[in-house]
Amino acid sequence: MKILLLHASAGAGHKRAAEALAKAFAQLSPESQIRVCDILDFTPPLFRQTYAHGYLDLVRKAPELWGYLYSQSDRKAEEPWRKKVRALFNKLNAASFFKYYRDFNPDIAVCTHFMPLQMLTERRRRGKSAAPVFCAVTDFAVHALWILKHVDAYYVASEEARRQLIRKGQPADRVTVSGIPVDPVFAESLPRLKALQTLGLEDSLPVVLLLTGGFGVGPALELLRSFESEQHPFCRLVVVAGANAKLKAAAESIAHKLRTPVQVLGFVNHIHTLMDAADLIVTKPGGLTTSEVLAKGKPMLVIDPIPGQEQRNCEVVLEAGMAARLFDAEDACFKIKTLLQDRERLDQMSRNAARFARARAAHDIAADILRRSGHLP
Repeated sequence: MKILLLHASAGAGHKRAAEALAKAFAQLSPESQIRVCDILDFTPPLFRQTYAHGYLDLVRKAPELWGYLYSQSDRKAEEPWRKKVRALFNKLNAASFFKYYRDFNPDIAVCTHFMPLQMLTERRRRGKSAAPVFCAVTDFAVHALWILKHVDAYYVASEEARRQLIRKGQPADRVTVSGIPVDPVFAESLPRLKALQTLGLEDSLPVVLLLTGGFGVGPALELLRSFESEQHPFCRLVVVAGANAKLKAAAESIAHKLRTPVQVLGFVNHIHTLMDAADLIVTKPGGLTTSEVLAKGKPMLVIDPIPGQEQRNCEVVLEAGMAARLFDAEDACFKIKTLLQDRERLDQMSRNAARFARARAAHDIAADILRRSGHLP
């Protein structure tokens, strides 16, 4: 059996979701041939650079513009001329993908981004492919660009997202509340003290983990500077700068001036262990990162949501009592100290997170796809 998992490298979450599903499929169907592909690898270099880097530039430099574009495209996605333009645009930009698709000839295709989903469903509409197409939505709300005909099943994060898809015309038996697929490693946890020992950290202070996402986006430096006047350390900060080398260097420069102990890391492969060690996690509310934190049952302090998908994610975790909101990075030290002193609130946030979490989402999604495709009883 051949399984094709498709994403787009606009942000890191879509790829991480596809990779999580690939691991789950490999566990459930080890004899299968599984490939994870970035749809942008099949587009012309100029388009690829504009699409991937343009998104990051927008959310960094003009988040309000991104929010406007997100909202407008959500409201107007179903206008016929827009759908025709998207279909033609996708076809022209990914001719090599369709050749790759025909050559690989998958038995199952799973999309964690709307662009390949649009391409494959259009292909099915025209009768050029019989392989089933599945979709795992990577945020807590479903943008209109994800909602298409000829999708065999959708996997979403919440009952509210399921209702949204059904209200927009999807058959109820094709929409499953599975959670967002995270790496299966997040389904297993170390006790906090064991995680601290594994990381070589002392247990003398609470650990606050600051995440900036795979691309190092967010107000990490402003947050660190908020600790400059703190003379009596009340926590240990662990900063993950991701692939952003400039951010890592700048964070290290600030950290050297603080009385609060700070460890600055770049891109890491043991984020699950860092989460196990943390008493509080400070993060932007990306769909994947948020789901990983919830899988660990950890309380969150949410910062700087991008208008659009992250703002919707933010509202979900706040409404469910799984997180607190930091509105101004300059208040980070005060806010973190206040939360760490309120053990009852942190414990309640952890309990709420554990109830909402679906740490085995990738496994559950892969198993359901295999069952729907006739490859599991």
